[in-house]
Amino acid sequence: MMRVSIFILYFLLIGCTSSKIIITPDKLPDAIVGELYYAEIEISGETSRVLSGRVKSLIIPNVLVVQSNPKTGWGNDNQLIIYGKPITTETITVKITGDMAPSFFNMDPKFEKTYVIKVKERE
Repeated sequence: MMRVSIFILYFLLIGCTSSKIIITPDKLPDAIVGELYYAEIEISGETSRVLSGRVKSLIIPNVLVVQSNPKTGWGNDNQLIIYGKPITTETITVKITGDMAPSFFNMDPKFEKTYVIKVKERE
């Protein structure tokens, strides 16, 4: 009986502990001037649910768009897409921030990731 109790306690503790928020990929592909740019981003960890409408993006220069991936359904902000058409070779910085659903050990989980996209000339 003691073994079973320890086993159950172990899994309860594992289930209630906080995990790291993971944003993939680590790096986005380069873009090409005048060509459509498209990349997908996935956010996971903690409670595994990004709060709907709580993802914010800052893009400099403002030539790309970040939005929820329409393939995953309405209100699923765990998967995002970045798309647009760069018009110069200026490097693009994309900063994404947001909130995850609270967990027992982290009542206010937040995430932040900054990507740098190099823009190359067409060959």
